[in-house]
Amino acid sequence: MEATTSCHGHVPTSYRGSFTQKANRACQVIRSIFPKTITEPAFERGAGFWTHPDEESKTSFLGKLTDYNSQRENWYKVNCYMAEFWCTISNAGFIYVGLKHGSPELLFAGCASAISHSIPKQWLLTVDKIGVLIVLSKLIRDYQVLGDHPWLAAPVTTAVAINLADAHLSRNYGVTWPHVVWHLSAAAIADLFLQYAENS
Repeated sequence: MEATTSCHGHVPTSYRGSFTQKANRACQVIRSIFPKTITEPAFERGAGFWTHPDEESKTSFLGKLTDYNSQRENWYKVNCYMAEFWCTISNAGFIYVGLKHGSPELLFAGCASAISHSIPKQWLLTVDKIGVLIVLSKLIRDYQVLGDHPWLAAPVTTAVAINLADAHLSRNYGVTWPHVVWHLSAAAIADLFLQYAENS
């Protein structure tokens, strides 16, 4: 019986080492872009009208606070009624565009996002995410707009890139402004998209 030979026997040792180094480097880059779920907040969690740091241990559906990964601002720094003030008011763009174009999807998403940033509860964040899915469903339903105006794919892609950058910067560096930029830019792009959708 012939002895089996490992596939590594056909690969030079120097090449294997080089490949391993490159693979490890690639893994490090991926981890930096998509960090693991964090257990310590990048932002402060102060006390306000809606929540208190003592509630951190609550696990009930209505009582659980927004998870660390989704926090985008130091809580209650501007007033005691809006946990994430700037992230709350920047949803005005979504609400305005929703009213302007008579879009219940965008109006719901904007209101849900504003409330979830103002009242940092996990269940409200879930409602916020549902709002995003509703807007995406409208985008899918109106896919022919992208077919008629393919250049619109560029601003849509830009919005996605801003959202990814926001997640990275906020989770790793505790930076708020990218999320505000995400809200405002996404609202502007939605306004542009809806204008063409109405004329299609």
